[in-house]
Parts: sequence; structure tokens; C-alpha cells
Amino acid sequence: MTIVKTRFSLKKKLILLIVPIIVVVIVVAGLFGFKSLTDVSRSMYMSRSRELAETTAKIVDPAQVKIIHDKVMDIFRKTKNRVSSDDWGSPEFDAYLENYKDITETAEYKQIRHQLRIVQDSNHLQASYLVWFDLETESTIYLVDGAYEDICLPGCFDAVMYDVDHKAMQNPKGGIAADVTNTEEYGWVVAAGSPVFYEDELVAFAAAEISMNEVMKQRNQFVLIEFASLFGLAVVFIALSIVLIDRMLIRPINKLSDASEKYWSGESTSDRHEFSQLEIHTGDELETLSNSMKQMEQNINEHMTELLNMTNQLISTSKYADEMDRAANIDALTKVRNKRAYDVEVERINQEIADGKNAFGLVMIDLNYLKKINDTYGHDKGNEAIRTLCCTICQIFVHSPVFRIGGDEFVVVLQNHDYEHLEELKALFEQEMEKLKGADKPWEGVSAAVGYALFDPALDKGVEDVFERADHEMYEDKKRMKALRA
Repeated sequence: MTIVKTRFSLKKKLILLIVPIIVVVIVVAGLFGFKSLTDVSRSMYMSRSRELAETTAKIVDPAQVKIIHDKVMDIFRKTKNRVSSDDWGSPEFDAYLENYKDITETAEYKQIRHQLRIVQDSNHLQASYLVWFDLETESTIYLVDGAYEDICLPGCFDAVMYDVDHKAMQNPKGGIAADVTNTEEYGWVVAAGSPVFYEDELVAFAAAEISMNEVMKQRNQFVLIEFASLFGLAVVFIALSIVLIDRMLIRPINKLSDASEKYWSGESTSDRHEFSQLEIHTGDELETLSNSMKQMEQNINEHMTELLNMTNQLISTSKYADEMDRAANIDALTKVRNKRAYDVEVERINQEIADGKNAFGLVMIDLNYLKKINDTYGHDKGNEAIRTLCCTICQIFVHSPVFRIGGDEFVVVLQNHDYEHLEELKALFEQEMEKLKGADKPWEGVSAAVGYALFDPALDKGVEDVFERADHEMYEDKKRMKALRA
């Protein structure tokens, strides 16, 4: 019996060699694209999370946060039978949260929650909240949560502390380092935290969470397109290789193989040129294959560049919009808020009145003799007089927003500390105005008529009514001053 050995032709051998190479290239390309996009997205959104956490920490009122912190921690430390969020929804957990119910009804809590929701809604955050880390009990305690559903009420706590939380308490100014997590409870999110200080005392960490689900969904779609493109090019490559096997193909194929290895084993970057640098001019299908690989490289580079450019444009557009909005609300001469900002503030306060919050007042201040200063000494001196008065107003009413609503008219919205200490501030303002009378230069020795009015539910329906009463009192003060001068 004669044994016939099966002999493979060179064509078959090359096919058996080329096919696994193409498969490896596809897998490596897919893994490279997957890893690159994941790293870019992770880094970008970690940075975004840090920025939004810092923004949240700057927006919230530290004095109000301090009040909430003290109330929550006082109850937390006095409560013996604490129930962590691991028992969420249980009767024991609900009974435990009843201890903190009164905190949620305070003006401070509602104001901070409102501020958190502004940041959360404006930036499409999954969550924005304030927490405190109690190292003595190894607990992460929620102070205020800006969520609309599944809210972590004051007193909610997690029994497990992470290393990053310990580091945050050891070095508060560094904040909570951004981290990406994927858990059943909170989903796939990137989160970071920034410290909130009240008079150099750490009172909370403001945290911002961004959902990674939509970002990763787009990444996965791109990876699928990449795999489909690579598989298509693989089919073309195999077909062309079979046709050219009888010719001198070893060297050109080695060139392509070397370029492929350099392309996928090199440093991670979105712009590669290994294939474009090849010089293969065989005048046949092999040259076509080389050009196809160059096109693949260009397409991948273009897709990566387009993705990064779109991301940068979105970030730049958001920052520019924020800057323009801030500039549109600032008075160019005095650098305080302008009439446009005042109109927005009126809408906000009227909404708060509708919600049952009415602890505010208005101060109307009108600069005297501005026309005389302008006519006698020039508009530059008139502007200086306006700035002098504005500076005095801001120095007295430190805790309230100041608005320039006209050429020589200012409005102060009394709130918080200034609202509660109005009588003291009245006296201080009169003292400062008396001091200015002794100035050598007329445009420095300014005087002003002032009117005060606090919101009274029995008299006022909205901000406009308070404004009219303050404006009337201011004009009465102006008449009195003119009578004295006469």
C-alpha cells in the first residue's frame, strides 16, 4: 500500500498564514480602539466631574451648609440605633430617618438643595450632593441630596468607607479624587468631590456624579463600526493575497506585516502614520491593498480626531456660554450686578414667595446731586462718585447682592445675616455716609437718599410691592435732605 503524503501548495500555506494574522490584527485593533476610547472618555469625564464638584462647592452657601452639618451630626451622634442605607426601604430605616425629618423643612436645607439642583440640571449630572465622612464611626453621611427620586435624606449613611474618603479627610483641600465605579446600586458613574469650608472649618464635601452609560454606548457603537471596517478590509486583503501568491509577494507582505505590528504595538495616540509611510508600487492588487491599509489608517485617525474635536468644542462652547452669561449680568462701571440680573433675581424671589419663603427685604439707594457733579466737574468725576457710593454699599451689605438698576440708583436684596441685622446695618451705613461728607473733593464726599422695606405678607403680593414701599421711603428721605439743605 502506497502512502500518499498530502502536500500543501505555497498558496494554501500563505492563506493559512494570512488568515490568523488578519484575525489577530482585527482583535488587536478592536482592543486598541476600545482601550483608547475608554481611556479618553474616562479621563475627560473624571476631569469634568472634578470641575463640577468645585463649581458646586463654590455655589452653595457655606454658612447654611455649616448649619445643616451641625444639625445632622448632632442627631447622628445622639442616635444609638443607627440604620445604614444597606437596609433602605425597611421599617427600621424609615423610623431612623424620622429623626432628621425637621431638617428637611428648614430654609437652609431647601436653599442648598435648590442650589444643588441648579448645578445638577444645568450640567446633566446624575447626582449632586453634600456628604460628610465620620471617621469615628467609619460612615459616609449624606447632608443634602439634589436628586428628585431615590433621595438620600439627611442622616442616610453608608457603613463602608473607601480609602479615597480617608485621604479626603486627611487632606480636605485636595477634595475627593475622581473615580469611576460600576455598582448595582448607583450604576456606572464617575464621581469627584470638593471641600466646603466655613471660616476655615471643613463642613462638607460637594460631590458631582456623571453617568457613563450614554458615553460608553457611543463608544461601543464606534467600536462596532471599527470592527466591521476591519473585517471588510480583512476580506479584501485575503482575496488580493490569493491572486498574487504566484508572484514575488514575500517582501511586500513583510512590509505590510511590519507596518501593522508597528501601528498596533506603538505608543497610544489618535494620529498614526505607519501605513502612509509605506512605499509599495507593484502596479497590481498588492499596491491596492497597501493603499487600502493607508485609507484605513486615515479613516481611524479622522474618526479619533473628530471625536476629540467634538468633545473639545462641547467643553469650549459650555465655558464660553457661561462666561457670556456672567458678563451680561455685570454692570461695566461698578462691577456689581446690573438691571438684567435684578430682573432675574425678582423672578426668583417671587417664585420663593409662591413657595412660602418670604424672609427678605429691599434697600433703595439714590445718589444725590449726580447731575451737578457731571455738569461741574465732568462725567469722569460723576462716574467716580457712583463708584464711591457703590463701594460703600458693598462694604456695609456684605451678605446681600447689590444691583445698579439705573444711572444713580442701587438696590440691595436683604437676605440671611443682613436681613436679620438690618437695624445695625442702617446705623453703619449712616455713619459711613457721614464720614464721606468730610472728603475734600465734591465727587468723593457723596450723599445718598435711602429707603428700606421688608416683605410683609399682609401688605405685599410680590417683590414689586416691596420695591414701591422702599422707593417711596427713599424719595421721602430725599425730600427731607433737600429741606435740611435749604
